[in-house]
Amino acid sequence: MKMPDIKKPEIKKPDIVGKIKSSSPSSAKRKRPSKALEKAYESRLLILSILAILMYIIIAWAVVAFTSDESMNIQDIIRGSAGSVFALLFAVIIMDRINARKEKRVKKREERKAIVRHNKIIQPMIDMYLVRKNMVITPNDKTVRKFQVSSTFNLKDMKDMYGPSELISDVGKSKLDVYSYYQDKLNEVFTHLVEDVDFDNYSDLCDAAMDYINATSYGASALDAVAGYQNMLTGTKSMKSVVLNMIRDEPEGGKFIDAPAALKNVYLLHQMINDQSVALAKYLKIVRVIIAEDDKELGADSSREVDYE
Repeated sequence: MKMPDIKKPEIKKPDIVGKIKSSSPSSAKRKRPSKALEKAYESRLLILSILAILMYIIIAWAVVAFTSDESMNIQDIIRGSAGSVFALLFAVIIMDRINARKEKRVKKREERKAIVRHNKIIQPMIDMYLVRKNMVITPNDKTVRKFQVSSTFNLKDMKDMYGPSELISDVGKSKLDVYSYYQDKLNEVFTHLVEDVDFDNYSDLCDAAMDYINATSYGASALDAVAGYQNMLTGTKSMKSVVLNMIRDEPEGGKFIDAPAALKNVYLLHQMINDQSVALAKYLKIVRVIIAEDDKELGADSSREVDYE
């Protein structure tokens, strides 16, 4: 049976893609001095300090030699200052190592504090995202597991995504529309986290946040297309009902490559949600450890988080 001509939806380029490109972590970090430059500066400063001290000691011994009643030659000056130089050099190196370790601990603590501060904004967004995401991937005949992070679902489980949201705060909106809104909001706060924190000590958390950002960016066009089907017509039929029929008729082992064009966007949306879930599970696992470290330092109770499935 020949498929009716489907008018392709006009897909707007999502703002978040431009936002990530224009304010990516790499461009943000270029504004700060690199760690290589900082280390080179510290090394030069240490060498210059040692040379200055060495010159001071030699000059001091020379002054003593010229003002002393006893005769002293250059060899006596060098021998006399050698012990002091080596002792002072050893002391300077040890102090430099101690200061470097102390500075590293301070920087790690400041980075951890920044992550915990950002997480206080991110955590509520994760909660609101999870509820909406799980409504999209759960058919009406099943119970929504609201705070389930890692989800196993297929295309047929998304057959009721155009239905009204079950939450009072979302009245008058479809499940897909509110999911689209909160996944974008979560993307924004993750972008702010990546831009504002250096991640010299917790790079794995940055990777998890970037995994979510990338999944959202790559799937944005497919999400816009699937959401746009709600207000489209193909001939005399609603595009939404056509797509829902495609979902119901799709075989259990259906493949993206064999799917009709409109259904391919649903497959891409399915993949996007999966990738977001994997990234969130990784983020939550790492941030729990960071919060526990911070609570241990403060002597606070680290069992204050939401329990996720």
